[in-house]
Amino acid sequence: MRLFQCLALCFLSFALSALDAHADKRVALVIGNGAYRNVPTLPNPTNDAADVGAALKRAGFDPLVATDLDQAAMQEAVLRFARDARGADVALFYYSGHALQFAGVNYLVPVDAVVRDEVDLRRLVRADEILADLQQAKNLRILVLDACRDNPFADELRRNVGQGRGVAVARGLAKMESPDGTIISYATQAGRTADDGDGRNSPYTSAFLEHIRDRDNINTVFQTISAGVYQRTKGTQVPELSLSFFGEYYLNGKPETAALAPSAPQADPCADAADHWRSAEALGTLAAFKDHLVRFPACAFADLAKSRIAALAKSADDDKRTTAFDGTWIGKETCESKPPFPEGYYQYALRIKDGVLHSVFGEEGKPGSSVFDGRIEADGSASITVKGLFADNDPLRRPAGSPYQYKVALALKETSGAGVRTETPRPCRMELSKLAPDANPPHVDSKRATKRDDKTAVIPPEQREGGKARQTGGGLSCSMMRSKCAVNCVGISGNPNCASTACPRLEAECMSSGCWRGRGFSGCGLAKR
Repeated sequence: MRLFQCLALCFLSFALSALDAHADKRVALVIGNGAYRNVPTLPNPTNDAADVGAALKRAGFDPLVATDLDQAAMQEAVLRFARDARGADVALFYYSGHALQFAGVNYLVPVDAVVRDEVDLRRLVRADEILADLQQAKNLRILVLDACRDNPFADELRRNVGQGRGVAVARGLAKMESPDGTIISYATQAGRTADDGDGRNSPYTSAFLEHIRDRDNINTVFQTISAGVYQRTKGTQVPELSLSFFGEYYLNGKPETAALAPSAPQADPCADAADHWRSAEALGTLAAFKDHLVRFPACAFADLAKSRIAALAKSADDDKRTTAFDGTWIGKETCESKPPFPEGYYQYALRIKDGVLHSVFGEEGKPGSSVFDGRIEADGSASITVKGLFADNDPLRRPAGSPYQYKVALALKETSGAGVRTETPRPCRMELSKLAPDANPPHVDSKRATKRDDKTAVIPPEQREGGKARQTGGGLSCSMMRSKCAVNCVGISGNPNCASTACPRLEAECMSSGCWRGRGFSGCGLAKR
């Protein structure tokens, strides 16, 4: 009788625990896109979506499972999920299929997509917009992207944009920062590609299905999933995990604690490994991961710690490599005619220091000013944000002082590079060349420029956006002055090496400021007679 009462109490306790675990409102959208119409199909995403949806339902979610969605259906599913997330306690988005990144933005690809250039990206679903929809949930938001396969959409975009316009289309996905209360889990690290697998499910989905029912804190669950992928792929695939949820949350209830123990068990050397790993992940430093490896060398997260250590060491090397691009770069920009914007040819100097591009033209905060900002990656790629205020020469007749913003996607290599404007209706391409260290020009004089048909003239951005360039006092281009320099320089100084010494430096200064200066010259490129 006593045994029966004990069993009844245990069963009641378990039932109440399960009820508490599922008492909150949990919504999920699970998408699996595999039957692509314009590229080879993917075998696993539809299986992944069906199996993940079933697992989430068992975990107390109300999942919407959708497979092989075209553009319209995918947009509709995302809109429905955005409404469902309102007021939910937990919201989860799971995507398996093709995705790509461009200029630091991740895009999820419908099955009817055709991606020829950056304009076609507007037909895809932006992952950052889904991340914003998730923020409507009260307690916990989860974004899972099993979508880092190296795919033909990215290859096509790389061919048409990357080579034709000098823009780097990186592999895999770009890392997104997780807002507070959010978990973002990628199938592999940023900029890497993942394996689609040779079984029913991808390696990441297989690990997800194995551990999503674990009775652990949600952070530990996703850390265990990451470790599982690493082990399944023998270290070839390392998931990226961004944790900004620092509370405790149990999808399946807290683990049971044994009420009676016949004898004191031996201490488990890995008992504290999960908690220590969570702390190491939160810190994210090389020292933290090394400390974990020293303390728990044979526990579940040891291999993952080794991978993090290797990645951080590589990142430190990458930081050193980014400084190789430090210096002054001269950018020649060509803008096609697209009414109301006229055709234009411009040139200006951009400065990079410690791997960061930052250039201010005009008086910041005043009409006609603009600021270039962005970080150069180790491979020379960058997404530069340009913010400014219109002067009084805007083709759309917006008032002076009206703000504008666009981005420039750059690809630098050694001493040359290329770029293209994005997020703007004006089509402009850029060629860049790095000045030698002894040819660094002074600060760009934003009040000086040359006439529009001079492709070597320096035009500050506030004049570029309006599409109209001014003429300097001399009216002679930097390249024309360079052609006259050698004769005048030799005649004045008697130095026969002017063409390879003084003249290149004077031309660099001219391209930066719009004026030619030096002995024998005055004003803005006018030779003394």
